[in-house]
Amino acid sequence: METVVGRSASRACAFGLAWVGLGLCLALILGSPGEARASEHLRPEWQVGQEQVSPEDLSVIVPAPAPPELSLQDAVLLALEQNLGFRRTLQGLLAAQSNWYVARQRWSLSALAAAERTGNDETVDQVTAGAAFSYAAVTGADFSVVAELARLDSEETQDSVSVVLRQPLLAGRGDASAAYEEVRRARDAYRAELLLFFTDRQSLIEQIVGAYFDVVEQLQLVAIQEASVERRKQSVEDARLRLEAGLIPEIELRRAQLRLSTEEGLAVLQKQRLRDTTDRLLLLLGLEVGGMPELVTPVPYDPQSLDVAALTAQALESRPDLLLADIAIEDAEAALRISRSERLPSLDLFGGWWEQRNGIEERSWNVGLDLSIPIGSRSLTEAVNQARWDLLVSQQGRETLVQQVVADVRTEARAAEAARANIDIAESSVELAERSIEIAQRMVEEGLGTNRDLLDAQDDLRQSQRSLVNSQISYYLALVRLRVALGLDLLPVVSSDQAPTTSPDAGEPDPEAAG
Repeated sequence: METVVGRSASRACAFGLAWVGLGLCLALILGSPGEARASEHLRPEWQVGQEQVSPEDLSVIVPAPAPPELSLQDAVLLALEQNLGFRRTLQGLLAAQSNWYVARQRWSLSALAAAERTGNDETVDQVTAGAAFSYAAVTGADFSVVAELARLDSEETQDSVSVVLRQPLLAGRGDASAAYEEVRRARDAYRAELLLFFTDRQSLIEQIVGAYFDVVEQLQLVAIQEASVERRKQSVEDARLRLEAGLIPEIELRRAQLRLSTEEGLAVLQKQRLRDTTDRLLLLLGLEVGGMPELVTPVPYDPQSLDVAALTAQALESRPDLLLADIAIEDAEAALRISRSERLPSLDLFGGWWEQRNGIEERSWNVGLDLSIPIGSRSLTEAVNQARWDLLVSQQGRETLVQQVVADVRTEARAAEAARANIDIAESSVELAERSIEIAQRMVEEGLGTNRDLLDAQDDLRQSQRSLVNSQISYYLALVRLRVALGLDLLPVVSSDQAPTTSPDAGEPDPEAAG
């Protein structure tokens, strides 16, 4: 008995593999032409996720304490590894990549096995084995082979094979077929996720840069405020000495003390803002909140002249959201193409061949055409209209996006120019305020002015210093935003201590930072 079953099983395997081999050969004949890669028409920097994102990037990381020192590049690296929002972007990219792999496999192969016992007047055992193969070509053709051996536990085995082929000739054919659309949609979804990976990474880096230099700004403002408090203390002490010498009325001392109290209150608030901005930075980086790392990246300042017309032309070539709009148009065109195809008569060529042996051999085959003509179908007509309207709106959306890109570039270029002009103004104001303090101090000492003049000059110096710090950071951030508006990668910028430029090859990206 075991010999019979073993021999029959061998025959089943050979039988099934032979027919499956035939199916594979026919699949190659029916196979689709070369499929475009998902990264086709994507710039190299837009494909970074394709090579460097892996499932290991989603492993759970426990927030670590803040390091003693933190550079801008280290901050960006930490955020790309640990930021929760960016992990969702990685998840979406990996899922789209997985779906693309699935869609590209147009065939399926399975082994069949069953064991059954039936009984009436006698008990009958039946063991069945076989294989099934199916293939769905992007041309619209469907092909399947099923080979089966039954009663493997006896000498009187039964075997059967069926081969079925169907090829649409009108509706559902070629680029209007369901298989073609499945592959195209999965490919474009992956392309879109690669672009979204780039834009989300850009957004995160921009967010990190803003948070990092927000802390840097608060650190400098704390130092400015502390220096102002020290000047106020010195003014109070000078006023006290002059009051004791009978050179000034008491109101001058009280005025200096009130100004000191105000500056001390502002210093407390400034330190509170520093702690708040530091906590927000650490939270954004995925680190333990509460630390106070030393930020070691200074604010680079490299004044640049900006050609708005050239920058606008560059943005129209480099912005990834324009290509996302093109993909949306491709989706709308596909929907219109399919809806138009569904209005055509359905004419399918079909054929089949069957063979069964159970003591005697039986064969049969068929070939023919299936024709179905839709008549008076309002739903098919309206589907075409809706698809056409959707395409028109998608095309209009791209035209509007072009204008949005132009507006973005112009806005950020103006912001950069304004911040640069404010730097020059603030630098002059600081010099003037320092000179005013010297003059006011000398006038007080010579009895030609009151203490109010000195206190006002100190206020002007503090405000000018704050304005200079704010303008320098605003200029840097405006260049960062301008680079984003141009569609240029931010990683080369944060991987160096240089100021952002409007050149595509600004700096060299750190290979370790690219992930």
